[in-house]
Order: sequence, then C-alpha cells, then structure tokens
Amino acid sequence: MTSHEPGASGSRRGSILVTGMPRSGTTWLARFLATGAGTALTGREPMNPRGRQYALSNTVPGWTRLQQPAARQRRALRLSYAGLTPWVYSRYGRRQWAAPLPWTRVVVKDPFAMLSIPAVHAVTSATSVLLYRHPAAALASYRRMGWEPDLEELQPLVRAHQGEGHPAELTAQDLPRHGEVSEPEAMGRFWAALYTMALSDAVRTPGTLVVSHEEIAAGGVDAARALFDALGLSWTDRTTEELSAGEVGEAAEPPDAATGPSPLGAVAEPVRLHRLNRDPTTVARSWRAAVGDDDLESVEKVTRDVLRRLDEVRLRLL
Repeated sequence: MTSHEPGASGSRRGSILVTGMPRSGTTWLARFLATGAGTALTGREPMNPRGRQYALSNTVPGWTRLQQPAARQRRALRLSYAGLTPWVYSRYGRRQWAAPLPWTRVVVKDPFAMLSIPAVHAVTSATSVLLYRHPAAALASYRRMGWEPDLEELQPLVRAHQGEGHPAELTAQDLPRHGEVSEPEAMGRFWAALYTMALSDAVRTPGTLVVSHEEIAAGGVDAARALFDALGLSWTDRTTEELSAGEVGEAAEPPDAATGPSPLGAVAEPVRLHRLNRDPTTVARSWRAAVGDDDLESVEKVTRDVLRRLDEVRLRLL
C-alpha cells in the first residue's frame, strides 16, 4: 500500500473506527466523537450485511472475520474510511460534507467490523475503539427491537478462531442452535463469543482502545475528555452541549436498512432504531429496570469471565 492511497499508512486522515456488538452504543459514541474539531461521521456501516446496507461492496453475506481481505474489499475499506464512497453516508452522519477533505478525521461506526479489527487497521490505519456494554443491556435492547442473536451465523467463525490457536477460549459448542437454551442464555453466549474473538484481536492491534459504555456515558466531562485525549481529538462547545443535554432527533432508518439481526417477527408498533435524545447517564443504567434478577443471573453466568477480561484491558477514563 502506498502512502498516497486513501487511508494508507502515513495518511493525515487518522480515521477512527467505533465498533462493538449491535446495540452497544456505537451510534451514540461515534456521533459524540464527531463533535470533535476537524472530524466528520459518514454514518452508515461499511461491513453491515443486512438489508440494503453496503456489505463492503457486497462482499460479505453476514458476520465476517476478515483475515486477508480481497482486493475489492481492501478498496472498499479504503474508500469507506476516507469518506470517498456515497454508500457509507446516512442520516446518522455528521458534517458529512467534510469527510472527503484530506485534513478531516473520519469517524466510522460499524458493529460488524468488531471481528475484523486487525484487517481494518492494516488496510486503513484506523484507530479502533471497541465499545462494550453489560450483556444484559444488550438483552434488554434486543428485546425492545424484536431481534434475536445470530448464534448459528457465528459458528464457522468460532471454529476458525479455534484453528488460530485459541482452543481454550471458545468452542462452537458454546453457541447452541436457536431454541436450545433460554433467551437470556442465548444472548449471553452470543455476546461472549463476539467479545472473546474481538478481544483477542484488539490486544494485538496497535492503538486499539477498549472502552466501557457505562463509564463513558455516565462518567461526565472527565471521562469524555480522557477518551478525547486518548484519541487526540480536540474538545468543542458542541461536545460540551451534547454531553450535558443528549442529542435531539429520533428518526430511525427503515427496518430493512437497520443495523442488527433479522427481526423475530412483526411488532405491533414501529420501534425506533436509535433514541438519541436521552441523557447518556440514563441510557447507561436504564437497562437494569428491564431485566429481571433471574435473567440477569442467566446472562452473567456465561459472560462473567469475558466481562472480567474486558475490564482488565479497558481504557481507564476515571
């Protein structure tokens, strides 16, 4: 890769990938980081394979763990992280007009890139922020959306992960088929599989930051400034306003363009994909009221070890 290519090593762009499991707060965090001076957020997720999304130039059919991206995929990544393809622009973007400018830091939010952090970094030199929430928060959010975890879709990726020398961390048997375990346990196993694979990649990818959603959302100015400093972002008045008041605007993309798994079925009323006008502190902790003690115990039983490892390596913001 030569230095004049979009996103190549040595580029002034310094793009930032915000990734993590769907419903982990990546949209909120990416939009928040895009309040920094000289930044822009394109908005759409380059590797999202659902509905009419870009799917990395239609090269990924589902959850994917890129190891050696093909030439078409490398080109799609470079263009996406440089803001040079219209396919990654959406209503959730910010200052999109500035994204293609060579001095702009492009923020990319993409949950489906969480299993491809090393490949994204190798192709684009992007700094990755791996965001995680408590798995029971994911359970509450998936329930609200009417979604179910893609357990079977992850099975071949888990087998490949085992073949890379991680046999003790995760096995395909940890991912039961739909209906074989309770809903909370299924979510816990899905969450644990995603973050086990992502964490093994994050710790060997230069510059990757592991961040707790609750800490950044509830930590106020001090936590937010620590993350901005770690990423080399400059604080603005808009950053202060957004942190104190939350965002305004709740319009969701059409269901077939939404991030995440296939719906469980029809819902009685439209469900907002993102509720961006809520106070971040409220969002960080509101899930607890929606998850009963038994469900919480079922989720934590299969995720406790992964949560501990994430906590050990996360960026301390406070």
